[in-house]
Amino acid sequence: MNAAVVVCDGRRRRRSRRAPRLLVIVAALGLAAASCGGHPAPAASGPPVSSLTVKACTVDGLAARCGTLIVPEDRLTGQGRTIPIRFVVFPATGPDRAPDPMVWFEGGPGSSAIDYISDTLPLLEPLNVHRDVVYIDQRGTGGSNPLNCPPFPGLADKSALGASVQSCLTHLHGDLRFYTSAMIADDISQVLTALHYATANLVGTSYGPTLEQVFLLRHPGQVRTMTLINGTLLNISVYEQQPGDTQLALNYVLALCERQPSCHQAFPHLAADWASLWASVGRSPWTVPAAQSPTGKTLTLDQGTLESWVYQALYTSNIGALPVLIHTLSAAKNKTAVMISIAKLTGGSQAASGGNVSGIFYSIRCDEPWESDRPAALADQRNSFAYQTFLQDAEWWQYVCPLIPKSTAAVGHEQLTVSTVPVLAFNGDADPSDQPRNMAGAQKFWPNSLALALPGQGHEPTTGAWAVCAGPLMQAFIEQASVTHLDTSCLPTSPTPPFDLTLQAAASG
Repeated sequence: MNAAVVVCDGRRRRRSRRAPRLLVIVAALGLAAASCGGHPAPAASGPPVSSLTVKACTVDGLAARCGTLIVPEDRLTGQGRTIPIRFVVFPATGPDRAPDPMVWFEGGPGSSAIDYISDTLPLLEPLNVHRDVVYIDQRGTGGSNPLNCPPFPGLADKSALGASVQSCLTHLHGDLRFYTSAMIADDISQVLTALHYATANLVGTSYGPTLEQVFLLRHPGQVRTMTLINGTLLNISVYEQQPGDTQLALNYVLALCERQPSCHQAFPHLAADWASLWASVGRSPWTVPAAQSPTGKTLTLDQGTLESWVYQALYTSNIGALPVLIHTLSAAKNKTAVMISIAKLTGGSQAASGGNVSGIFYSIRCDEPWESDRPAALADQRNSFAYQTFLQDAEWWQYVCPLIPKSTAAVGHEQLTVSTVPVLAFNGDADPSDQPRNMAGAQKFWPNSLALALPGQGHEPTTGAWAVCAGPLMQAFIEQASVTHLDTSCLPTSPTPPFDLTLQAAASG
């Protein structure tokens, strides 16, 4: 399960999933940038509302049922354009089929659930024996009338930024006012009803848990259980506490190294190393001229680049190289030589950049209270190394959001209410986006709930740790539809990503 923080021309920190994996060492030297994926946006089709098409298909070598349901784009009036909602169903593989399926809620906002079946279905395979597994593309993504924009520029040229936003809005085959979490939840409800599922077990990650909570508010009778992987309570403005969350995640990794004898012996003053390195690149950026660079391009390490590298390493659970790189860079007597050495070890690899961004990322980001991102709300987090980056992000959004069409009526309820639906939440201790503290107070709303912290895990838990502990816990929870008797004794011994103790090990990893 790999992901990278998305950084696209001034608009970053999308709680997205599954951008191409980047070598964290390369990112540290400014040699690579994460990419924003998307699809071309076709015109919406015109079959009548509620038309359901289902046919046998093969997906990732597995027998499935693929289909579309036609829904109104404007769910407030039911009038005007219709759009298809694409879905894939993997029937239960065993003889004893339960009536309530697993439904995967993809992240983003703006990621296609179906595009990432190969990444996420292994998490659900043990449950697929007795339950169908359903993937539904959110409206505006994948095969559900995708709405895509090119990356917008930064704030340096506001005229160009405004023109870029307006150009994209003009060419979209859809009205962004109706591409909200509430409308997506209503689509999913209608698809499940059309497929004759009375109740379902909701599972999702990142933005997925947010959408699950919106679904529960709007369609409580259709929810049997809810599993939230790396999410945040709906009544928390997640972006307005991310500087603090990012600092907590880094502090956790530094402390984790100190607790592990081999890591502590190799790097006995890691916290001081970090402070020294951060101050050094803050005083003046480290640079290697193109003529000396093994890549033929200028290498730069400043606070912005270093912050982006650390954030990405935390986000993707690729924390193994953090201690050795922090220590090596901090202890460098010859900065140029160290940067050249690291670049040579990585081979100068680069990831592709560019691509489109889903329009629903903007409609949801600018319209829904949980996405609030006010610069003033970050002021008490100035001690975070990520503060300046998030402040710049917030200022960018303050300019862009007034340009995005809005419909308050289409947003729907955003305040949690009490529900007896069983809820299980997982959050990684090293997650810079959705820290375990983001689920504090869950039992106030969900008395049959349990929030668990995954040791050493970022926003994308490592496969091994998930298989050993979190996966079996989720399976037991869904089978019994209760958190009461879950055995969580595996958590303290759940494997954490191993720390690399040499640069060679970090490069080969």
